Amino acid sequence: MKQSVRSFAIGLFTAGILLLGGIFFFGTGGEKVEDLAAEDLIDLVEQKGYYVLNKEEYIAASVGDESKTASAETNSKEENSEQESSNKEEGASKDQEDETTEKAKEENSDENDSEKAEKKEEKEKTSYTLKIKEGMASSDISSVLENNDIIDDAGEFNEYLIDNDYHLKVQIGEYELTTGMSHYEVAEAITK
Repeated sequence: MKQSVRSFAIGLFTAGILLLGGIFFFGTGGEKVEDLAAEDLIDLVEQKGYYVLNKEEYIAASVGDESKTASAETNSKEENSEQESSNKEEGASKDQEDETTEKAKEENSDENDSEKAEKKEEKEKTSYTLKIKEGMASSDISSVLENNDIIDDAGEFNEYLIDNDYHLKVQIGEYELTTGMSHYEVAEAITK
């Protein structure tokens, strides 16, 4: 018995020395990830067919707001270019341009005020029973709440949940939520 245990130990020792010698002389064969710059890592990952997203892009993609924000940006750019081209065509002086932009701002603020007042009236009346099922992601919950006018921005609420670690504490069940609740109140309600 003593002889077989001793032979086994010598075999393990010899195998270990051979492995260390192989690693020492031949190396690991690959570059270390720690030695590469972030840009190089991104290039390598994209060459493999993967996509690299920053935090904001990930949240927008998970909520589905990317298309909404892109269309809003496009619309605002088109409006700005239309205003600029009309001002150039008219050959208006600086004073006239200032007056038109001030009028446009006043009209927009009046429209925004009336829209906000309408939204406030609607929000006062809205309540919703949220049913959280097993496997629902915080982004899914955020989009459901936005679709039912409980919160204004799903991306912002999802980011709030993640930043304050509520996304890990969400509980399965039914929750009665109303408009006008703060992010904190909604988060506390769904994590009880």
